[in-house]
Amino acid sequence: MSKNYKKKYKPYRRGQVVYVDFGWKPEGVQCFIRPAVIVSSNQSNHNNGPQITVCPLSSKLKDLDVHVQIHPLDVGGLHLQKISDFIPEDIQTVPKSFVRGNIGNITVASGVMHKIDRALIKQLGLTGIVQRMIREALEHAK
Repeated sequence: MSKNYKKKYKPYRRGQVVYVDFGWKPEGVQCFIRPAVIVSSNQSNHNNGPQITVCPLSSKLKDLDVHVQIHPLDVGGLHLQKISDFIPEDIQTVPKSFVRGNIGNITVASGVMHKIDRALIKQLGLTGIVQRMIREALEHAK
């Protein structure tokens, strides 16, 4: 085998909805095979990268500030079977080999990715940093 050989992995896109095998997890953490939204950047999802970052979906809806409801028609392709909650508190990085199938992509027209971005900012406590970044960008634009 050549020294320059790099294993190629399937490329994925941010906003893609896939079935992921999360395996068994302790109580309160999403597990087993379930739909998930890829939230890692496209720069990280290239075909040389062995992992992706995802947030699982659940059809057991909860009224939490950081959850985003995704309707079946918000996903182009095969669609989801039920309205599902995007669960950012269970964000996980998984090997691409854990992906069991592709459902589709969140459609741009749905506006759901914007809601997902906001939910991730809240969940990760990045609101203050994002506000500072926007102020700095506005100051440099003057």
